[in-house]
Amino acid sequence: MPRSDDAGTGRPGVGTGASAVPRPRTGPRPRPYRRAGAWLAVALGLWAAVAGATLPNGLVLAAGLVVAALAVNRLGAEPRTPRRAKPMAPP
Repeated sequence: MPRSDDAGTGRPGVGTGASAVPRPRTGPRPRPYRRAGAWLAVALGLWAAVAGATLPNGLVLAAGLVVAALAVNRLGAEPRTPRRAKPMAPP
């Protein structure tokens, strides 16, 4: 099992030689920021659908509708749950 890089007791940065600068977060980003790509895909898909309807181009229209539908589906999806570790065989 890997060891933690925490110094343990005491105040942060005291006696460990570490600077007082906090470490960056490594956890998942807050919910609104994770959906920015999906919103961008919705906007791009709608723009392509309107462009395909304005210029009579069926391929651009169909591609825009598909991209917009996939992005909207991604917006409504539940967030992923972390996977459980597989049980290991006893030694």
